[in-house]
Amino acid sequence: MSTKTYNIRTAGQANIPVLGLGTWQSTEQDCVDVVSQALQMGYEHIDTAQAYGNEKQVGEGIKQSGVARDKFFLTTKIFPDDMKFQPEKLVAAAKRSLEDLDTDYVDLLLLHWPDDRVPLSETIPALCELQKQGLTRHIGVSNFNITDIIEAKKYADVPIVVNQVEFHPFIKQQTLQEFLNNHHILLEAYSPLARGGVFENDTIKEIADKHNVTPAQISLAWILSNKDRVAIPKTANPDHLQGNLDAINVQLSAEELEQIGRLARSDGRKIEHPDYSPVWDD
Repeated sequence: MSTKTYNIRTAGQANIPVLGLGTWQSTEQDCVDVVSQALQMGYEHIDTAQAYGNEKQVGEGIKQSGVARDKFFLTTKIFPDDMKFQPEKLVAAAKRSLEDLDTDYVDLLLLHWPDDRVPLSETIPALCELQKQGLTRHIGVSNFNITDIIEAKKYADVPIVVNQVEFHPFIKQQTLQEFLNNHHILLEAYSPLARGGVFENDTIKEIADKHNVTPAQISLAWILSNKDRVAIPKTANPDHLQGNLDAINVQLSAEELEQIGRLARSDGRKIEHPDYSPVWDD
């Protein structure tokens, strides 16, 4: 990638822009427009997935932005249905994503979920091979717990650089975070605004008022205060793009970070997970 216009986080050989655009539930022309506008205003990190059903729209948004491919970091994810039993299915799925995105490579390719029906002893080597072939520059996982990552690392001969998981002020992820830190894997936060929950929290609202910013910016600033995290807030509203990006510049005091950190609880998850979800570590 070219010189970054905003902060990056490093894991292995991967330099990942600290804040990106998530595109879950972003569809049709709205998806095209928000991706195009995000890239034009300086976003350097776009996240999508096959399961979102919008890779073609993301690709069109990239094209319409006029931003050169080497100027931004692109992530997609492969769902377990595309990985069952045969590694060649994972390879075929990855090539299908590249075709839909209209690109020769992605910067990061993730296994979207662990699944007992999908042996990591087969899929992880296939994922590594995709990196060696240049179809992805880096590999990672999503929604993996510690046990899953330990198993995945047994079969990886290139670094696993990211675990993308639900993370926001109301969820406990300390055990997982500490494990990832020890293994030089970044925690990438999806749903960093807790599906809008941060807008209703009095503590976050009070801190936002003190800084004359939004609760969304406070939540993102809190997440990014840890140098081992990146975040991918989604929005279908172009008006929110700049505000999310500006959260990088919000500086919270140690007391404020501690106040927000105390909001986490054991039942803080906001996303409904499939039956094959792992047993979470916190």
